Amino acid sequence: MNIMQTLGALLLLLGLATAIEGAPQGRILGGEEALTTAAPYAVSLRIDNAHVCGASILSETQLLTAAHCVYRDGKQIDVSRLSCRVGSTNQYAGGRIVTVAAVTPHPDYNKLDNNLAIITLSSPLVFTERIQPIELVDQSEPLPEDGAVVSVAGWGTTVDGIASFKIRQLDLQLATSAACLDAYSELEASKGFCLAHALKEGTCYGDGGGAAVYQGKLLGVSNFVVGACGSRYPDVFVRISGYHDWLLQQLQN
Repeated sequence: MNIMQTLGALLLLLGLATAIEGAPQGRILGGEEALTTAAPYAVSLRIDNAHVCGASILSETQLLTAAHCVYRDGKQIDVSRLSCRVGSTNQYAGGRIVTVAAVTPHPDYNKLDNNLAIITLSSPLVFTERIQPIELVDQSEPLPEDGAVVSVAGWGTTVDGIASFKIRQLDLQLATSAACLDAYSELEASKGFCLAHALKEGTCYGDGGGAAVYQGKLLGVSNFVVGACGSRYPDVFVRISGYHDWLLQQLQN
């Protein structure tokens, strides 16, 4: 990654961080509004009751998000400021607001690297048609072939900047390793992958921490975009199988 691409990626993280100061930041670039039961694992992670990132339900008490979502100015946010809306496609209403007891970032988290965190809820969820966990891909499971369709969903910013209260889903394609390295040359194949998209589509501010789903399993977590949202570069995701042991350890705690 050259210096301009690095700056673009870091600016995206900065945008995600500063989004908490105002209203929720809209929706995913492109895509369609999801059905009410289309992504029952999807969670709106909130700081001071404003949506900032996505998260995924792993169990009755544990969620998975990107670590950068729970940091500001290099410091972890106090859990008293965190909450999550579950069971609703509407980031403003419906479902249930749950509080957070603890957050466990990956021990080697550093900006764009190892960008995962486990959120432990104060009370267990009750699973319903609209509140369901998502299964992790197996550690030995290879990435799908180049061009495979991977689904993402989120409440992130639109191409026109208009906020939406409904979660949106979008199908992206697994990018080639060459295209991924062109976007982010420091990416380790065992720990990350990229999803290609048309111009002015893809993930954006507010979509960080959200799930990349392939054949019903959690393949990755939205990490960052290179340059502007919807640029010619593919979006970068944390690869779940590369952190399988750590995730299982957290789920057993």
